[in-house]
Amino acid sequence: MSEEKSEVSEFINKYFSYCYQNDQDIIAFQNKIDKAIHAYLDSEKISSDVLLENLTQHFVNSDIPTQPASLDSYMDFINGILLPNIVNVCKPSYLGHMTSMIPVFYQYLGQLITQLNMNVVKTETSKALTLLERQSIAMLHRLVFQYPESFYQKCIQDQKTNMGLIVSGGTMANITALWIARNNALKEDSGFRGVQAEGMQKALKHYGYHDAVIIGSGLMHYSMEKLASLLGLGLENIIKIKLNESGAIDADELRKTVVHCKESKKLVIAIIGIAGTTETGKVDDLQSMAKIAKEYNIHFHVDAAWGCPILFSDKHKDILKGIESADTAIVCGHKQLYLPQGISVVLCKNPEQIDSIKFATRYQARKESFDLGKHSPEGSRPAFSLFLHAGLSLIGKKGYEYLIDEGIRKAAYLADLIKNNDAFELIEEPQTNIVVYRFIPEELREKCKKGMLTFEDNYVINSINEVLQDEQFHQGRTFISRSILRQTSYGDMDIVILRAVISNPMATEKEIEELLQDQMEIGRYILTKRQFSFPEVIKLLYQQTSSYYRQ
Repeated sequence: MSEEKSEVSEFINKYFSYCYQNDQDIIAFQNKIDKAIHAYLDSEKISSDVLLENLTQHFVNSDIPTQPASLDSYMDFINGILLPNIVNVCKPSYLGHMTSMIPVFYQYLGQLITQLNMNVVKTETSKALTLLERQSIAMLHRLVFQYPESFYQKCIQDQKTNMGLIVSGGTMANITALWIARNNALKEDSGFRGVQAEGMQKALKHYGYHDAVIIGSGLMHYSMEKLASLLGLGLENIIKIKLNESGAIDADELRKTVVHCKESKKLVIAIIGIAGTTETGKVDDLQSMAKIAKEYNIHFHVDAAWGCPILFSDKHKDILKGIESADTAIVCGHKQLYLPQGISVVLCKNPEQIDSIKFATRYQARKESFDLGKHSPEGSRPAFSLFLHAGLSLIGKKGYEYLIDEGIRKAAYLADLIKNNDAFELIEEPQTNIVVYRFIPEELREKCKKGMLTFEDNYVINSINEVLQDEQFHQGRTFISRSILRQTSYGDMDIVILRAVISNPMATEKEIEELLQDQMEIGRYILTKRQFSFPEVIKLLYQQTSSYYRQ
């Protein structure tokens, strides 16, 4: 063997050895990783002030290294380039997205999952983990649908049924749920082998429909647009119902739309209820939606990616009243179940309806087996169900109840601070733990209090809030996100809102107060850094901003 091959062989043998713990280089690398993680989590700033475009210089080389790099050199890359320029979503002052810190025990479970490299597509690469995944799904199914004990004893490990499945994220979960709905609506019939076999065009013709649609509120997650494309519906066949005064779907308008679709020979594949909208955290009137879906024999799907864990709270669970009537529901583990990224769950009220998307092969996912790949839209996937099982076991009902109650309490605290501070305007009362508001420049605060803001005033406030949120992220002391709402008290125009997601359990009232203080300072900075008078700022922003907000 040549000296070069021998050197490469040494690296490979070291990296693949299960006795890695005896190698000093590996031990040193592990210790350095641990040290780097702690230093990163303890850092004062949420993100560096380096602009994204300036970081690109470190990531432009497309040559794969010929020789294996040393562990030390890769550690230099992690410490020098990577960690200083990523976002610390674990900090209590990071309150802008549905991503937060997670319990410390996951890092050790993650090591187990990664090192053992189990694949839950089939029992031959997972065995007990297949049964654990089915059990974990059943736990969430019971939380949502509340069937009696006898049902779960019968179905939990019955290979002929399946209460749901685990996928890699909320988008894939919604896609899978609507895939199930479509296939059940256009299932096998006399002289027809079903949409899965013959396709949408033949399926619609067989059942006498001219087209197919899905219906939900204007605040449906954008994954609905992806699934409309993937399932062959088209974006134009997503029907978005206007919101009512409480910021949820207008049930009367929903009923009228369903009737119109029926009369027009349009198949309503599903009515989509939202249990925690991405923008505002609002929950639809699920009871009314379920009633309409049942009346017209339409699949009722609830996107509870964010809000499902509210069911753990005895105090707040009635917010989700009606979810138990859903045909399918989803929950994202990395949100309010506080799991690592990469695990979401689709729940099917009727365990047999999932068979509409069933596939089998000869080498795995066999028809009469426990293989989870029979129903999964994905093939090989890691054993992340262990994270879910651990969360449900180690945090438990009371632990999740505490997390939910505290998040909603702190959101109400932030809303009260906003209402008592003229520098801000609360856009709507929070129903859960997401608060939407905006910064109001001093010159417009009196008009705002009196409800006299003009279109031009809102135009300028929009621009200022966009700059404020960008600057807040750039400075890196605190963070919230921003979005745009159209149906607000200001009518049918786009309003840029600041969006606080109060889910980090380590965020206290102190961090919440500092968040607003930071935004007030940034707001003053924006309006004074070029020494413009306010009328000049209005004129400049009005001239430079596009006509987007008027569209």
